[in-house]
This record gives sequence, structure tokens and C-alpha cells, in this order.
Amino acid sequence: MKFGLIYEISLPRQLEAEGKTESDAFWEAIEQIRLAEALGFDSVWAVEHHFLEDLARCSSPEVFLAAVAQHTIRMRIGHGVVLLPTPFNHPFRVAERVATLDILSRGRVEFGSGRSITGEELGGFDIDPDESKAMWDESVRLIPRMWTEHEFSGCEGRFVQIPPGRVVVPKPVQKPHPPMWMACTSPSSYETAGRYGMGLLSFSAGLDSGLAERLAEYRKQIRQAEPIGAFVNEAAAAFCTMYCHEDDALARERGGSSAVTHLGFMDQYYGGIFESKGYEEFAESSKPYGGGANETGKDRPLSAQLVDAGPDGLISSATICVGDPERCTEIVRRYEEAGFDHYLALVQFGLLTHEETMKSLQLFAEKVMPHFS
Repeated sequence: MKFGLIYEISLPRQLEAEGKTESDAFWEAIEQIRLAEALGFDSVWAVEHHFLEDLARCSSPEVFLAAVAQHTIRMRIGHGVVLLPTPFNHPFRVAERVATLDILSRGRVEFGSGRSITGEELGGFDIDPDESKAMWDESVRLIPRMWTEHEFSGCEGRFVQIPPGRVVVPKPVQKPHPPMWMACTSPSSYETAGRYGMGLLSFSAGLDSGLAERLAEYRKQIRQAEPIGAFVNEAAAAFCTMYCHEDDALARERGGSSAVTHLGFMDQYYGGIFESKGYEEFAESSKPYGGGANETGKDRPLSAQLVDAGPDGLISSATICVGDPERCTEIVRRYEEAGFDHYLALVQFGLLTHEETMKSLQLFAEKVMPHFS
């Protein structure tokens, strides 16, 4: 099991009103990452989100990760993920930026991609939710070609038309290119990641949601993959919020309540995405949580159902990794037994202080990670 951190640069408006700034949130993250490298964490990842004020301020992950690369030596530097629908990011620009980051990190980049799952972001960039998956699919196939072809041979796609003959520079340090990953939430996305030979970044919530079965399907598909890149990246990462404290009850009180607060922020940003045909499968896959319908008779968003579960329910389903070292070890063990080989911890979330996060990282590294050496 390898251990990493994932950052959204969380700054709830409540903390901002109390005087914490965006600059504080970014630089606290850098300090946490420096400590994590010293403690033996293997990687650090950053999301790309736009307009999600309470949830995430990380709208330019390529800039943040370039700074991270200068404050670390060993940790892998991961995009978790770049949004590939073309209105978000043109594939030429993605290829250029990721290659530049690979140079500045001396060959430590992991390239993850996805399409976004919030109406707030898709609508803000005037993206039809029903087309977002096809947009991702078109771009993700082009980027490894841009890295490996000296002169890009061109593309006459549905969403991107690029004439041949352009030399995309710079090229990545890693040859033939950085490892490629896919963000997965819906069941079919696990199948796609395996079939395309990409690493799996699982953003599904908890182990009680059929996650082990989806991972098994990923493993099945990757054994017969036709990789869209130059090689197969068979690695599977699970993600959840993490807070470790010597006192289990206090961990639930601080980390559990902050995790519920963080999950609750998602409700205000989905923007009716579950009513789109392009996200029907994601909406359907949330029903096993048993949240039922809201007052309008429509299925309630997954985030609302998770908030209802409360800290105890989220811990028992391993949706969050919160507790004393023994409990955190048990939760990580469940992910390992399910078949995951990477665990990514979201440690900057809710109303936790920077000092609490630093102590949590220290305790987790000293008391939990050695069980998985």
C-alpha cells in the first residue's frame, strides 16, 4: 500500500469570515506536504475545481503543483484530476502544462483526468453535461500522441479539429510519457479505465457502495487492455478524508464533524447534474445508500445521504478514515483487502485547524503507515 495526500485547498466561508485567507490555505497546504514527505508519504495530488467557494479553491492545480515540486524532492506529483472537456482545457495546453510540470519536478508527474460532476462548473464553462464524457474521451486519446509524436499528426474530431505539423513543446522528462489515470465514480467508468489501460482514481464513497465489485471489474478489464497511451498503468487508488487522533472520541468529534461539513458543501454545487442524461448512471449508483426521495419526489443527492449518515455511519462504511490509530489502521486495511494499492488522504477539510492537521499527519505516519510497509 502506498500513501498519498490529495488537496482541494479548502477554505469554508465560515473560516474566511474569521480571518483565514486563501493565501493561508495554500501555504498551510505546502507546509503539510513538506511534513508529509519527511514522514514517508509517497505522493501528493491536487484537484481542478472552479467556482466551488466553500469546497475548493484549487482552480489552477498546475500552478499549485509547480510550487509543490519546488518544496519536495521525492514525492510523486499528481493531477487528481485535469478536467478535459475542451472548454475547460484544450488538449494542446494540457500536454504543454503537464510536460512542463514533469520537467520542473524532475520526472515525478502522475497525470489524472476527468470530466467534472458539478452543474456549477459545467454550466460556468457552457458545457453540455450530456457531451462531457465524449469530450473527455476525445481529448484523453490525443494527449499521449502529443507527447510521443515529434510533429503532432493532427485530429479531425467531433469537438477538436487540429491541423497536422505542430510540434508540441516541451516534451515530458518521463519516457514515453507520465503515467495516466482516470477519475472514476460511475460503475462503467471503472470498466473504461481498465479497458484504456489507465490507473484508477476512485472517488466513489465508501466500501458499502459496491466498490469492491467495481474494482474487480477494473482488474478484469485491464488484463485485456488496449491502452490509449504507450503503456498500461495498473494501479488503483482510493480516496477519503482522514483525521487521526490519540483519542478516538475526540477524533470523531473534530474530524467526523468536519468531514460531514465538507460533504455537505457538495449539495450546493451539483446544480441538477443528476437530472442530466449524461449523469444518469452516477445518479443511479447512489441509490444503494438508501437516502430515498426529497420533498419533490426526486432522489436525493449522494452528498445529502452521506451527511445524513453522520460521523458514525461514515466511519463504519469506511467513507471517511477518522479515529484513533487502531481505527484508522482498520479502515485502511479494508481498502487494502478490497484490492486497492494506493490510499489518498484528504487532510485539509471542514473546520480543522492547520495545527490539528499537522498532528494528524504525524500520528498517522508513525502509528498507521508502518502496518502496511
